[in-house]
Amino acid sequence: MSTLTAGEVVTRIKANLGFPWRSTTYRDTFKFGGPETVVTGIATTMFCSYDAIKSASEAGCNMLIPHEDTYWNDRDDLSIVSGDPAYKLKVDFMREHNIVIFRMHDHMHARRPDFIYVGLARALGLENQWETAPQSHHFNLPPITLGELASTCQKRLGDRALRVVGDPAAKVSRLHLGVGYATPSINSPDVDVVISGEQQETDGFLDSPSYVLDATTLGIPKGWIMLGHNVSEEQGMLEMAQWVKSITPEVPVQLVRSGEPFWAPK
Repeated sequence: MSTLTAGEVVTRIKANLGFPWRSTTYRDTFKFGGPETVVTGIATTMFCSYDAIKSASEAGCNMLIPHEDTYWNDRDDLSIVSGDPAYKLKVDFMREHNIVIFRMHDHMHARRPDFIYVGLARALGLENQWETAPQSHHFNLPPITLGELASTCQKRLGDRALRVVGDPAAKVSRLHLGVGYATPSINSPDVDVVISGEQQETDGFLDSPSYVLDATTLGIPKGWIMLGHNVSEEQGMLEMAQWVKSITPEVPVQLVRSGEPFWAPK
């Protein structure tokens, strides 16, 4: 039986990133348990939800490596939630099942290539030869209508609550891919359509929905496809699982999906 500890897993992650670990990060730290915990299996996931933790535990994995937070706020600040009954029930389960959680966010995005972008491009079927330059996230696609592109995204990702702005009949080909909150600007002259996770509808760097609506009215083909934060980034956690497996052969490693949180009424 393996005696690999969570601390040893983290040490291997740091040693194999290809660049120095940033000790100033508040995200990429232990969120529950500690380095001395013996690991029975590792699960990567997007959001460290109770369901994801429970599924990982049932699969024999007591170490989770989530991309996003565990306690419903980016800093995992317990002072915000420590009195909440959901916090107590979640922590009680993790304690009972010897769970250890180490978040990987900042260093995943700093890595080249970024697993999150690689995973989303793979899931969407964006071929390498369409990318204008390596890791540019700009793609020149065979011409397609915005409606067809959005439908393809929905089918390939199983997205229940995808949102689209723009004329569905507009022909688009120049795509800029984003993930999570890293949504590219739609008003770039070399971009017809942006696919990303999420963005404010107003008061952002650019009010993209209203810009797309005006551009469409003025005869400029533009489109904005919002997948949702989880859907856009979860794909890359499969790449993360495969990479972690390559450096921790002693234990099983798998992706546990936290899944699309939204749904649309019929």
